[in-house]
Amino acid sequence: MEPLPFSVPHLFFDRIQKDHAHGGEDLWFIFRGTELLLDGDSMKPFQVKDPLLIRSFYMGTYDKKHIHVGEMALSAKEPTGALWAGLKMLYSKMDEDLYAIAGRAVQLLVWERTHQFCGQCGNRMVDSEKERAKQCPVCQLLEYPKIAPVMMALIERGDEILLARGYHFQKGVYSILAGFVDPGETLEQCVKREIMEEVGLEVEGLKYFGSQSWPFPNSLLIVFTCEWKSGEIEIDPIEIEDARWFKKDSLPPIPPKLSIAHHVIQTVLRGG
Repeated sequence: MEPLPFSVPHLFFDRIQKDHAHGGEDLWFIFRGTELLLDGDSMKPFQVKDPLLIRSFYMGTYDKKHIHVGEMALSAKEPTGALWAGLKMLYSKMDEDLYAIAGRAVQLLVWERTHQFCGQCGNRMVDSEKERAKQCPVCQLLEYPKIAPVMMALIERGDEILLARGYHFQKGVYSILAGFVDPGETLEQCVKREIMEEVGLEVEGLKYFGSQSWPFPNSLLIVFTCEWKSGEIEIDPIEIEDARWFKKDSLPPIPPKLSIAHHVIQTVLRGG
């Protein structure tokens, strides 16, 4: 399987450290909300001299560069030669490594923004000195960056696969089923539960396909393939607009290459 967006394998982030004793160049990823500030010509992160930041943090090192993340106000204007752009719009337009770093950066930025205060006693949180975490200095509550596991499943039945549409999907596009893992569930239990809840089918023969970091927002997509066991399609009208069996040689529009759903569909079509 080809490397997926947000999961480029040769990225390296060292332990959390605030000093630059070993040298290296600084590289800033500056956001306005979830939009990244880019050089309009090179499509690389725009480096602002003395930016007015709401918050900032150090993320680690990559290619001997120190990676910093900063956030500007929502009213901030782009400097001359720069532009603001959302990550979905930047797929295939940025260097893959920088795109993967930006995907990680925006997730950590949202976590920094939404975990300033302790959810247990209300005091301001501080950065842990030992790991990527925030800790309350009063009650000692420890909070880690939020990651939400999401199962996805492609169901096969002979020469057919099941694809569905959610109400928020782009018009005409169908994808594989997906749902968040509940506390206490295994991934396999989640797959079977979500499929039963969303389309009323029983499945068997679960096989792990792969995973993908998905910063829209904070998700880890975990993909399985499986075989239809029994049942007829009976959709949950709250979650699903439409679900059907499609012949493998006659599919509707599917998600773009940005999504791992595209890759698993194409792999199954190739007989992989």
